[in-house]
Amino acid sequence: MAMVSSVFHKISSICGRRQNWRLKAKLVRVWNMCAVATPHDPYAMQMVFVDEEGGKIEAIVQKQYMKKFAECLVEGEVYRITNFGVNANGGNFRAAGHDYKLSFTSCTKITLCPGASIPGLGLSLMKTSQIKKTKGHSAYLVDFMGIVTAVSEELNINREGRQTRLMLIDFVDEFGKIRCAVFGDLINVVMDFLALSGTGLPVVIIQFARVNVYKGEAGIQNVMNASKILWNPDLPEAVDFKNGLAVHEIETEVAISTITDRRRAPSMRDEFLKLYPKKSIGQLYDMLEEGYFIILGSVTEVVEDFKWWYMACSCMKAVCYVQGVPFCKDFQKNVYDMTPRYKVKLLVSDGNDNAHFILWDLDCYSLLNKTCRQMLDDIEGQPPGYFPEEILNLVGKEMLFRIESSQEDLLTFDDAFKIKKVCCDVDILAEYKEQVDDETPLKLKFAPAFTKLADCNATGEGLELSTCCKSIITELDITPPSCVASSSNVDESGSSGKKKIEEQEEAPLERKKRVRVRPVKLEKN
Repeated sequence: MAMVSSVFHKISSICGRRQNWRLKAKLVRVWNMCAVATPHDPYAMQMVFVDEEGGKIEAIVQKQYMKKFAECLVEGEVYRITNFGVNANGGNFRAAGHDYKLSFTSCTKITLCPGASIPGLGLSLMKTSQIKKTKGHSAYLVDFMGIVTAVSEELNINREGRQTRLMLIDFVDEFGKIRCAVFGDLINVVMDFLALSGTGLPVVIIQFARVNVYKGEAGIQNVMNASKILWNPDLPEAVDFKNGLAVHEIETEVAISTITDRRRAPSMRDEFLKLYPKKSIGQLYDMLEEGYFIILGSVTEVVEDFKWWYMACSCMKAVCYVQGVPFCKDFQKNVYDMTPRYKVKLLVSDGNDNAHFILWDLDCYSLLNKTCRQMLDDIEGQPPGYFPEEILNLVGKEMLFRIESSQEDLLTFDDAFKIKKVCCDVDILAEYKEQVDDETPLKLKFAPAFTKLADCNATGEGLELSTCCKSIITELDITPPSCVASSSNVDESGSSGKKKIEEQEEAPLERKKRVRVRPVKLEKN
């Protein structure tokens, strides 16, 4: 009988150059990996192991093998692991800094080691100062420890077309404060801890958190199913941290406060009636100013030679394909968890001018009450380029649009403006129209620029003017200088002067426009 080797390899030595690896490691975390659109349908199972040397590595089980391992793996237990594959450690969110990860298959053997113990959780704690230096997306999940100084009330927000629970937590360590956003069911864990906690500020560790940069400021947030919160853990790291707080004169014997300074999103009425300038489509093209503007218009056409959906990475940006493999330019990685999202091009008119607007995923969902994935499922079997009736039915719909106007976007989207938000509330639309009418100081019964000025007298009769304007006009000589003729050319009825005014009336008025530079497509001969 062949003797089974008792030699185990270190996690730090794992690489892709051999296959007969043997590990003895503690399972510190296991979770199901799910797409955002299908939170109850996991496509893989992910684990993190740590060995006696403190080495940490990820392992993944694909969906077809999950049933074999799901019931035999328990967090905190030590296992012997053999017959596994080794692959490069990629992906958008990596729970370990190892260059490689394990891949469990039908041949993989995992055996429990009764009585074996490996101390610690394999923590890789980062300080506030380190997290604050993050300028963009980090592919690696982090561990953080601090005292909780404040929490917010539970909020419900619309996230990617779904109602999501949110709670904010302020952490403090010896280097400063950082804010953590907690989403979903992990809020239940926080609320249970808060209900049982006594006086004083608790020490909390959050494992496998994601670093998120929002409006230029770095913070952390949980990752669905992966992140774990430890409240006043009985760990040497937590004891040392709490003892060191007194050295930095951080007061802990106080109550947890409530976060009240969070800026709430403005109401729909404020957003479309108060916060942004109101413009016409013609004014959008005339001005050089960039920013956000409110436009009232009606959809006159859905552009059908423009694809109405795209495949997006978790960062919501479109993926491209490199040698047939989906690739995210933002993450600079191949991606396999993609979500279809709306991107509909509309022709919108305000009654005088028209322009192309791009309607994005969240606003499409609010208008159609159906996710892009659901829409694609509904039209399964239709030929390529088919447009769902729900989208075509947007034609004729009057809406308020919050538009982002920028030269770069006009060039990127082929002279189309990006829609940031839409409003179809009839009361807000009516109030908007009233405000626009009230903000127009001069209303003419006929064509602009005093085209019938000869039929009006010096008191302004024949024009609809405000009382203030009438008082000013009575003090003015409104006869155009070019219409003043010599006495030899004017009869008693003033016919010569009237004739010149009528000649001016026929001449078109020239309007100086500052137009944007529009993209030009060059084709090779």
